[in-house]
Amino acid sequence: MAITLVVLAFAGCSALAQGINGGGGSQAEKASEMMARADNLPQGDWTEVFRNNPKVDPGCFSIDTSCLRLSARWSVDHKVSLEEAADRFGMKSNSDGPVSGRYEGCIRTQSDSARESLCIDESAEGPDSYDVTIQMERD
Repeated sequence: MAITLVVLAFAGCSALAQGINGGGGSQAEKASEMMARADNLPQGDWTEVFRNNPKVDPGCFSIDTSCLRLSARWSVDHKVSLEEAADRFGMKSNSDGPVSGRYEGCIRTQSDSARESLCIDESAEGPDSYDVTIQMERD
């Protein structure tokens, strides 16, 4: 009986920790998934300007903060369809407003444990140059 109570208490604590940290796997698994999605976005002629991959911090509890963050930006010398980029990035279609036919703007999604944005803006480099920027956060 005592062993059963200890096992149940341990399972309850484990479930609580998963709930606090957004569930869905370990931080390392979430970070790996985020990086894979970011890697899937650029095409061969895109130039990476910067990228900050998530750092796994096993001591992070996501009560007040996102434990994992990824941001990246690419420079592109032609128009990029916001809709096609969102599809490659794996963003859900229930984002902020219509994107069909657009080449500039942002798409943002948010859930209880994740926030993402994909933005395409004209670059300061000159006409027909664009910056594609992503931001991802996971609890």
